[in-house]
Amino acid sequence: MALGAVAITILAARAVAWMRTSWSFDGRELTLSSGVWNRTVRSAPVERLQQVEVVRKLRHQALGVSSVRVQLADGGISSGDVVLEVLSVHDAEALRVELERARRTAVVGDVAAAVPPPPSHELLRLTPGLLALGGVTGASLLLLPAAAFAVLSVLDDVGLDDDAFDLAQGVSIVVGIAVVAVLSIAGAALLAVLRHHQFRLSRRTTDLVVERGLFERRTTTIPMARVQLVRLHRNLVRRWCGIASIDVVTSGRQTVEGAGSADASVPVARWADALAVSAAALGERRVVDADRHTVPVAVARLVRRRVIAATVLLGWIPFVASGWPQGPRGAAVVAVVVVLVGFVARATGRSRRHGIGDDVVAVEGGTLAWARWLVPLDRVQSWSVSQSPFQRRHDLHDVAIHLAGRHAVTVKDATEEQRDALLEALRRREAVETAR
Repeated sequence: MALGAVAITILAARAVAWMRTSWSFDGRELTLSSGVWNRTVRSAPVERLQQVEVVRKLRHQALGVSSVRVQLADGGISSGDVVLEVLSVHDAEALRVELERARRTAVVGDVAAAVPPPPSHELLRLTPGLLALGGVTGASLLLLPAAAFAVLSVLDDVGLDDDAFDLAQGVSIVVGIAVVAVLSIAGAALLAVLRHHQFRLSRRTTDLVVERGLFERRTTTIPMARVQLVRLHRNLVRRWCGIASIDVVTSGRQTVEGAGSADASVPVARWADALAVSAAALGERRVVDADRHTVPVAVARLVRRRVIAATVLLGWIPFVASGWPQGPRGAAVVAVVVVLVGFVARATGRSRRHGIGDDVVAVEGGTLAWARWLVPLDRVQSWSVSQSPFQRRHDLHDVAIHLAGRHAVTVKDATEEQRDALLEALRRREAVETAR
């Protein structure tokens, strides 16, 4: 009875809040008025528009309505979004088209915007098989084990952990691990297929349009003029499979859960398709290869630092941990782990490289989780150079390239020559933009 009263109260409050919310768009500003006791009027100039997303969750589809999310240049978690709830499907689509037209007018001018845009060109379409492969090789594979751990924690809190332990005693460890592995793989594959059902990426004049989802259908418009950064990332398994994920980042926030994030602009793609999409997202800018390698002294320094850190962190375990092998066996285990850390550090150091082009800077790095950042030089806001005491000994530098929306890409352990070449490219592009 009490829960029913609380639910009715919440629904009534949300209904009143919805009835007191209104919006308007005059071709230059999107205005949203909301609030019951304290009224708030928020205005968003179309020049600040980053992305427009039409969302139709399952409840929206059942009621025949849509939600429109307008992302602005803001680095916060949600303060950069203007959300219009419960619009008819027709009104939502009409608003999206009108916002795109107004934004295009602000970018290219009234005359160019009056020209009818050509039909959209499809860049990528993902099959259910490829989506499933992306799911089982990405971060979503860990969802079921994490959920199982959370359930065990809840059972412990309510005092049912002994019953769960008694039930699990009848199952062998091998069978239990196999069941968890099968369920994790099946769940990750199913989740990826449902979230990105009928994924389609197309280019419409100056915009990239992403369509995805079954129970929650989303249509996201990404203005190419707002693209700050393109990021390709893949973990070790995805590198073996020849696939990658792509993030097309604007001045709004970037949400990334890790390699294979479900929130990536393109959750998974064949490597050749990933390269083609990243080049298309950069427009007319020419992509450059990362052909400037990290110097050997920087690799040796990274290996030394990580080996020392691993030795300090693990060296005491054989002497105090009761469950750890004692004596020479324990020391041997620690030595093997430290050697593996050294090999991974060496591979990580050798993977750090960058390239400098006329339009784009490419930065690469990572072993277990590899990534390539493509930074348009005309989107750079500022840059900074830093040196640690250890770097000064070998005349190495970290060059951080700052972009709008609190994003930064860092070239680590650059030599003096590499630093000067990078800064020259950044200043040259800044001079060109200032001249315009």
